[in-house]
Amino acid sequence: MIEVPSDRVSYFQRLKHEEGSALVLVMFLVLMLTILGLAVMGATIGGAQITETRESDVQSLHLAQKGLDEATAYIQSQLKDVEDIDPDTLEGIFSSLDKKNLNVTTELGTLHNTASGEIQEIKYSGKESISPVDDKYLQSRKYYIDVTTSAVVNGVNRKLQQRITLDSYPDFLKYAFGSGETLRLNGAPLLRGNIYAGKQLVITDTADYTYKGVSRHQPSVYPTVMQQAGSGEASGEIHVQSWDSILYANGSAPPSGISPLSPLTMQNTKKLDDILSVTPDKVKIKEQKKFVEINVEESFWDKVSEALGTDVRSELRAHYVKAADGQATAQTNLNDWLKLYNTGSYTHLKKPDFPVKAPISADATEEQKNKIEADYEKAVYDYHDILNNQLTNLNKSAIFDTSLQVDNVDYKQITFSSEAKQGINGINPKWLIIAGDLIIDNFKPDFLKVKGNILVTGNLIIRGNVEFDATVFVLGKTTVEDAKIHGLIEGGNEKELLVISKHEILITRIDSFSQQVSGQGQNTADEMKAFFYTDTEGMLYGVGSKFWLNGGFFAKGNLTVNAVVGQVDPPDAANVSAGFTFKTQQSKNMDARFIIDYNYKIYADQQASLPRVKGVSMSVSPMKLVK
Repeated sequence: MIEVPSDRVSYFQRLKHEEGSALVLVMFLVLMLTILGLAVMGATIGGAQITETRESDVQSLHLAQKGLDEATAYIQSQLKDVEDIDPDTLEGIFSSLDKKNLNVTTELGTLHNTASGEIQEIKYSGKESISPVDDKYLQSRKYYIDVTTSAVVNGVNRKLQQRITLDSYPDFLKYAFGSGETLRLNGAPLLRGNIYAGKQLVITDTADYTYKGVSRHQPSVYPTVMQQAGSGEASGEIHVQSWDSILYANGSAPPSGISPLSPLTMQNTKKLDDILSVTPDKVKIKEQKKFVEINVEESFWDKVSEALGTDVRSELRAHYVKAADGQATAQTNLNDWLKLYNTGSYTHLKKPDFPVKAPISADATEEQKNKIEADYEKAVYDYHDILNNQLTNLNKSAIFDTSLQVDNVDYKQITFSSEAKQGINGINPKWLIIAGDLIIDNFKPDFLKVKGNILVTGNLIIRGNVEFDATVFVLGKTTVEDAKIHGLIEGGNEKELLVISKHEILITRIDSFSQQVSGQGQNTADEMKAFFYTDTEGMLYGVGSKFWLNGGFFAKGNLTVNAVVGQVDPPDAANVSAGFTFKTQQSKNMDARFIIDYNYKIYADQQASLPRVKGVSMSVSPMKLVK
């Protein structure tokens, strides 16, 4: 056995002794808890600071956004009393809205002494140009105002920018089809573009029509509203006052039938697709009070003043007072005034009397007879020469002192020079004022040409083959009867007709069933290149006839269309009372008999002659955060 020295035993005993280890462990634990506590405290303090910073960030964004809202409200308040606007004065109005460094009201100051908001700038940024030509009549009526706001809350600064777009375009020109009151779609019209209903949109799957004095109902399919291919302006939207204002019925609906009307709710997406072939995102709410209307009479007086070169609005209003005898007397008073007015750089026109051959006496010599014949032939030549040139290539405004008939016999056309129609090179657009009715009749194969800006104090009648690049204001009513309306092509660009009628517009076709597509048996119709507006109600049909309009139709009053699809044949001669014969009406994919394709080019093509509006349309772009 080996003995361990006593001193070494004492050494090992000391190594195994545990006194003092608890103190080390406690100190270690205290250190760990201290570190953990400091970490938790740091995280808590940091989280609170982050939360406070985030709160300040959100509050500063909201305050800056409030600045944008206040700037928009300020602009609206400055424009609320602006009515019957002359577009040429708008730029001056918008320029006067420029402001800088406006305080934004805030409640945050009671909680955070450092909260402040400011509208840094309201700046008019000019208008959009639609033409490379630097001329006021070939520029857009779309204007831009840029707003910049900033806000600081507890040292957190945020800056926002937003563009406000204002335009003085009449809102009716933005729609393929619409009504300021109730828009009623009975049956199967095909509408490529946006539609608008100022009060209610009523939809049924049954078309009404009258034949030989008997009213009838024809079950069909529901309408189709869709986007026009390649056009962002015609995206197939339905603009209404609310979802509750969209009503539908299976079958004829009051007042034409007995089926009840039911509201089309936003949740019933399948029914929406079945009825209008659209998705809920295509239904837009546009309040009627935000709809930019036109004033037909005031626009008419504007254009007459523009044509005569002086402001005669008050005189025109005075002579257009509705007398006891009604509209006819008012137009007669206006016509009499126009015929006598003789101040300004324009001309008075009148159709000359046809020459009368001088009588030949019994004792006249052969030489005298030859002279009378020669004088008569020259007078006839001069007569036709006057007619050929009187309404051709006009370069200044004119008043035609009577009703005018353009029939491709005596008068063969109405044309202004491009400079006179558009008003380029710093001059105002020129106008032809008709003191009476304008009748355009042409059933010859060659199309008659009408190019210019025209004011008609009476009625407008269009029949036959006509090519248009024209804007026509009509104080009376408008009738388009069995007409082929094409656009006048110049420089590869096809133009159109814009008719703004104070009274009703009637569009009819004679011998609706006479045209057939060879081998297909489908009723056809030429596409009309035109846009129609009426200050009254409208009623259109695509049942016995086929209606195809490239442009649009808008009524300030109620507007109703009745249409079916597929082939429709006239009744058998032996049984006329039976009404039309309809092929199957079960599919929307069949040929539509009522088609409207929206034409957005009308803004540029008829820019110089667009009417004055009753207000300014305002749209706001998304906000942009500025770093």
